[in-house]
Amino acid sequence: MEQHEYATGPGEGPGGAAGGRGVGAGQLTAYACADVHPELPSGRTPEPRTGPRAEPRTGPSIEPHAGPRTEACTGPSTEPPTGPRTAVRAEPAAEVPPAQPGLAQRLAEADPAAAHDLFTAAFGLYGARHFGGALSPEHAVPAGTSWWHGPTVHLSAALRLRECRPVRGLRRAPRVEPGPPVGGAPRGRHRKPERSPGSTPHEIAVERRTAARLLAAHPLVTAAGPHGAGFPLIRRHADWLAERFLTLLGYPLTIGHSYARLHKAGLPARGLAGFTPAAYACLVRALPALADGREAELDEPGVRQLLVDWQVLTPGGHGAPSVEREVEREVDRELARALGPLAAPPATTPELAVRRRLAETPVVLLDELTAPERRWLLDHQQAEAELFADFLGLEAEIRAEGMALLDPADELTDLALPGSGTLAQAALLLVERLVEELRPLPEAAAPPAVPPAVLISDALIDGALGDITDEYGLKAGWSRDYLADLTAFRRDALDLLHRMQLIAPAGRAWVLRAPAARYAPEAELHPAPGSGRHSRPTTGYRAAAPTATVLF
Repeated sequence: MEQHEYATGPGEGPGGAAGGRGVGAGQLTAYACADVHPELPSGRTPEPRTGPRAEPRTGPSIEPHAGPRTEACTGPSTEPPTGPRTAVRAEPAAEVPPAQPGLAQRLAEADPAAAHDLFTAAFGLYGARHFGGALSPEHAVPAGTSWWHGPTVHLSAALRLRECRPVRGLRRAPRVEPGPPVGGAPRGRHRKPERSPGSTPHEIAVERRTAARLLAAHPLVTAAGPHGAGFPLIRRHADWLAERFLTLLGYPLTIGHSYARLHKAGLPARGLAGFTPAAYACLVRALPALADGREAELDEPGVRQLLVDWQVLTPGGHGAPSVEREVEREVDRELARALGPLAAPPATTPELAVRRRLAETPVVLLDELTAPERRWLLDHQQAEAELFADFLGLEAEIRAEGMALLDPADELTDLALPGSGTLAQAALLLVERLVEELRPLPEAAAPPAVPPAVLISDALIDGALGDITDEYGLKAGWSRDYLADLTAFRRDALDLLHRMQLIAPAGRAWVLRAPAARYAPEAELHPAPGSGRHSRPTTGYRAAAPTATVLF
């Protein structure tokens, strides 16, 4: 059954709690920090900061794991970086750090949602996630406009069902400024631009942006892996990438002879797809054992295959990899060492915390930030929009409720909405119906009274999902398993909308967030009750689908 049929790129989508109601990362981040770096000055252990999105407290240093002949781009101790950093070659470590039994034990004892968050807090191995469907320049609106009544990127249902496509990985770095193609290089996913000694500044900028986008999407890139064509580009611009990631986001970058590893700060609900708490614990124990040349127990499903995918294990001389029987393998000890958690999490300041959300998540709402973070973002919205357009090729939507960075190429995301497949299509239709029914009145959408979210009744969710299933299910070829099990369909559609931050849990209910309106038709000025067989009476505003503009 299509329980997790998200429109994802080449890699697996992240795991999370069933129903999408994940646990916050604050306390879990503190646990991870204490396990990975238990001894801090004066006996201190990092403590979580409260708030909608808790960031980890920093320890006294930020040093990536060193390995034999590894270029380690290290960061400062507790202060945000202020000057350029250079990738330098580190000396080989005298001894491989032992396994973190405390972290492995916590992972083994955690519930699945907590295990996802705990692993992510310690390892930071997840891709960026952004909305697609950027508005065209003629739809530019003042920054104070609400998402509820601003321009939309609505796509009519019939066209959406025919033409939606999955994310297929990064093919190029979009850029707002015009310029010639890089050296006449052929297009394609992660094509390495051919560069002559006389490359123009524009060509160098495009190369750097392409490499930065690759690392943002895939924090582990190996020379022999699926994105290996981009690895020479990362090595070519290693110094610049190390400085920019460290200065802008506080992320250390480690580059070895055959890999590049970006150490991200942990975000909740960004674990490894299909991994159980026991599998996480097995992985945490295996990495230092393999780095030290010791035997590692790889009996948990998925762990062996993940290490093969990461290029830590490669087949030896006795045939292809096998889960059923042990075969001789070569172990990349340097890579196994680099994949371990940092000795301390990346440093956090209000500036870095907000930038990380902008770079990694679909949308940042002002009401979810702490007071210092909110003040900083309000003072720097335009400057940040220009910064991320240059660094990652993202375009900003600044609204009364907050700010979102969009990828015009619809590529820099691990989940796609709009997207292909039963869940992606149903989720978009569902959120469209919810916005039509619950969109606040126009006079209520003016600052400072703009509501960032509105409560959704269970009856409305059930009715809207029933209506769209009747209208589109068989005709669109949706999964028959889902059509036969509306409880699972409801759970997984809401989970996808939650991961894309269009809805959020509120106790045992859900709330619809203002950015969801960017995918609905523009509002009419008179109410219309629901007309579907499953619809419940509501007082919302019905939108005019025939007049919606198709932008993508």
